[in-house]
Amino acid sequence: MKNNRVMYRVFLDETTRPQMYGIRSRGGVCVSRISTDFQEVNRLAECCNSAGLSPVHLADVVEDFRRS
Repeated sequence: MKNNRVMYRVFLDETTRPQMYGIRSRGGVCVSRISTDFQEVNRLAECCNSAGLSPVHLADVVEDFRRS
């Protein structure tokens, strides 16, 4: 059985200071400037992968994460 889960990866957004990390999906959906803490953003990306999160919900999940 083929795994259809969208894989999310952390990326470094170097466009402005301070440099911050964001999350990008395999399909190109991304949310930048989430945090300066790589480990924090990586844990969020891993949760999104584990849950099989649809890309249409990524921005909402990140918004909730920022508020917590």
